[in-house]
Amino acid sequence: MIRFYESGSGAPLVLLHGNGESRGCFRFQVPEFSGDYRCIVIESRGHGSSTHGREKLSLSLMADDVLAVMDRLQLSAAHVLGFSDGGNIALHLALKAPHRILSLVLSGANADPGGLSPVGMMGIKFVQSLLKAGALLSEGLKRRLEIWELMIFEPSFTEAELKSINIPTLITAGEKDIILREHTEYLHRSIKNSILYIFLGGDHHVNTRLPGQYNDIVKNFLKKQEA
Repeated sequence: MIRFYESGSGAPLVLLHGNGESRGCFRFQVPEFSGDYRCIVIESRGHGSSTHGREKLSLSLMADDVLAVMDRLQLSAAHVLGFSDGGNIALHLALKAPHRILSLVLSGANADPGGLSPVGMMGIKFVQSLLKAGALLSEGLKRRLEIWELMIFEPSFTEAELKSINIPTLITAGEKDIILREHTEYLHRSIKNSILYIFLGGDHHVNTRLPGQYNDIVKNFLKKQEA
């Protein structure tokens, strides 16, 4: 069961959180955006109140879940905002069903695990080692490990795939993001019609640490798509 939460009215805006998170990821965005948009926050499979299911987790499978929610809500298309792994899920959506996306906002997304900083990946792998030990004794930690390892093994978008995306796209990252600056710039160069915005002084979690700036940049972008 995939849980989703709606707020507001207007053009549909689907919000996709990052690895290990839930709808609280967008606690500063939904109140702000729901005045102009029908916000639909989806909790990814195995996250928040959504069940894990029997299939092995993948970002592609999570993208299929998003399309299923859109079908249930009878949404022919929507704006899609994805943070971190949510941005990577959004990229899968752009490849699977570009006609279902009005515009993309990718915040702290990456095309492959090599886009993470070496220090950041070191920390991720350290937690992985702890979870592996615990997973031998706990089914809950085993599932947590499966979620965590998505950051190590996924995504794996090719340059050709990225260049095939022709959807209005806003790409954002923090100046001190765990995603390497050159990798974010690579996404920007590869995706047609994309705009790049780097938040000075910001880290990976710019949407919660610099919510005012983040919301203004995103809203300005979305309004231009509605014009």
